[in-house]
Amino acid sequence: MPVRIGRRGAARRVMGVQRFTGANTREAMRQVRQALGEDVLILSNRVVDGGVEIVAMSEQAHAQALAGPAAADAEGDGASTDEATAAESPAAWEAFNRRMLEDMRALLRETSSPAPAPGQQVRDAILRQLSQAGFSHVLCETLLETLPAALLEESAEEAETPAWQAWLERQLAARLEVLESEEALFEAGGLFALVGPTGAGKTTTTAKLAARYVMRHGPREAALVTTDSYRIGAAEQLRIYARLLGVEVHALDEQGDLGALLGRLAQPRRGLMGRSGGKRMMVIDTVGMSQRDQRLMGEIARLGAAPVSVRRLLVLDAARHGDTLEQVVEAWQRASQEAGEPLWGCILTKLDEAARLGPVLDVLMRHGLKLCYLSRGQRVPEDLEPVERDVLLREALAQGGESPFSRVTGSAPAAPAQARQQALSQGVLRQGEALEATLSTLRRQVQGMAWLEHAWPRNHGAESGAFAARMMSASRQAGLRGEGAPRALWWSKPTPVRGQGQAMPLVALDAQGMPQPLVWPRHELPAGDDARFAWADSLGAEWHLLNQLPDVELLAGLDVQRRSWLAATSASRRVRHSGEWLRLDEALALGEAQPGITMFHRGRQARLDLRRLETTLAKRRGDSEGLPVIAWEGTWHDEADGRQLGRRFWIGSARTGFDSGSRLAAALALEGLPSLTQQAERLLKTRRPELEERAHRWQLAAALAALALHLAQAEAGWATDVRARLSDIAQRRCGRRPKALLEGLMDALSAHQTLRRAKGMAGAATDAGR
Repeated sequence: MPVRIGRRGAARRVMGVQRFTGANTREAMRQVRQALGEDVLILSNRVVDGGVEIVAMSEQAHAQALAGPAAADAEGDGASTDEATAAESPAAWEAFNRRMLEDMRALLRETSSPAPAPGQQVRDAILRQLSQAGFSHVLCETLLETLPAALLEESAEEAETPAWQAWLERQLAARLEVLESEEALFEAGGLFALVGPTGAGKTTTTAKLAARYVMRHGPREAALVTTDSYRIGAAEQLRIYARLLGVEVHALDEQGDLGALLGRLAQPRRGLMGRSGGKRMMVIDTVGMSQRDQRLMGEIARLGAAPVSVRRLLVLDAARHGDTLEQVVEAWQRASQEAGEPLWGCILTKLDEAARLGPVLDVLMRHGLKLCYLSRGQRVPEDLEPVERDVLLREALAQGGESPFSRVTGSAPAAPAQARQQALSQGVLRQGEALEATLSTLRRQVQGMAWLEHAWPRNHGAESGAFAARMMSASRQAGLRGEGAPRALWWSKPTPVRGQGQAMPLVALDAQGMPQPLVWPRHELPAGDDARFAWADSLGAEWHLLNQLPDVELLAGLDVQRRSWLAATSASRRVRHSGEWLRLDEALALGEAQPGITMFHRGRQARLDLRRLETTLAKRRGDSEGLPVIAWEGTWHDEADGRQLGRRFWIGSARTGFDSGSRLAAALALEGLPSLTQQAERLLKTRRPELEERAHRWQLAAALAALALHLAQAEAGWATDVRARLSDIAQRRCGRRPKALLEGLMDALSAHQTLRRAKGMAGAATDAGR
């Protein structure tokens, strides 16, 4: 019978054979020695769910087992002589081996199949969580295809909150669009029509939405309208809410002129209290209809005929089945587009009645429908709340458990031809979604991504002139102060890149010094250092990363203008320290060691060790005063084997508040930008032959190289996700290798362009066929 060994392992005895499980091999072997001693036979050793399993028996038990079968066989045959025992010995061995094999099979049958590898454990955990939460197998497959390789190395239960869980929440959050600001919505006001199927809760939601507006802005500029003349008591119910809120209410039957009513409400009016503006917030409660009702198109067209713009909010019952919700969204979206514009957003109701939120969120994600509010009950207005995206997704993922109405493996297989068609269409759909998700993430996280997409060539042929115009227009727009202004600029050496004949452009940097895909050719800059830095100041750049040390007077001028700077220099540069003129490397020997920085150098992890020294930069010997600066020495080593990979020196601004040390890893990474730009330029020659103008091609190559380098260095979760998606798009693992990421970015931009062109052609064909 089973014998329990310790708290973390177990042993089972079958004919002297015992099984031990432990958290690792050392723990399992400790149990083996404790139970069986040092003289043991190891029969098997494998990884199982929860640790390591060892099947073993002691040598004494093995000897006793051998003696037992031999004696039993001798007794049964009545043999008493040594010759008889010897004669029967082969049969005894065979019997023992046969029973041993049966016992081993019985023992192994009781164990589960071999535990999956850690990577498969993570995949299974993600699939299980999504499926039990109610998300579709289409979304599950799409997410698993973009799972970063780095996440596959941890087990599903490795940490209390494993990295794959945070990754999963980020993926879902990136696909779920929500209303960002209720206050901005109410300040803008407007006309909202709540549409949707019967029983979704439109009337109550109409009152809740109006009540939230009245609580902030009062009832004077709000009005309610109902077009539901079918449901008994619908208009009276809305009138009751209107009286409680103190707002106007208007009811129209099927033949009523909705456009005329809305026009009157929107116009300024004169009353006893003087002239007042029109209603700034109007909410229409429409008649509920089935998604299969033929009158649906007419009801939506009625809203589209209004003289003022009507934003249609689809009200969905979160407790409905996913297939029903899919049909509802498709029907109302199609009707809304036929009427002139798509649905503006969505409100989810009856969340308190829904067993799972995955189905309805899945539908919203796939249709790109903005989620504006959530409703969890009947109270007005307490039970209508704005969306907190992260909270909602965690709630959805926390719901789960096995369901008799769903299967993890999805629906039954289709016929072969149909299956191929479905696989092809779903593959194209997933690729398009992955592309859009990738580019959308880059637009949010990386300055200049919109510029890069705008500059990417769209057509073959006579495109060079149009490309040049787009580049110049985009650069001017990027040069305006405001949200698009660069936080910093990287100034390359003014001399041409070796073998290229052109100097590197200036590159925009973020606050940490990471390159952005926004560049300015040097030949388009004003003449003279003073004029160039004045131009940079007009962009709003707060600090500068310089590839070589300029004149001290120029650096002093930047300090006066409260613009910080960091410049690469050589070990032989002279500084004035403690009244002496010293080489920079000699002076830094007197500096203080700083905490090391983990970084990536040419795709491999390295450690940057730093020394820091406050010193003075003077123009010439004999100067009694100089410019106070911070000098740095950096030596970096391979994390794996400790080899020294390089050594660099920098001098930076001593202005208070400027942490030059935190920018040194980025400064090192940017040293590889010229060679990466050359690689990008060679790829563009092959992939975009229409770019015949070298200067234009070089500028685009620099922008692509800057983005690839940023992705190779970035540690944030969004960058991990983008690297994984680019690997999926490019059908090869990019990792943190800048050149591989560069090729993946080009693949993504080209594929996105192709899909957009195909979509446009399909739309034109559809319009022509009508």
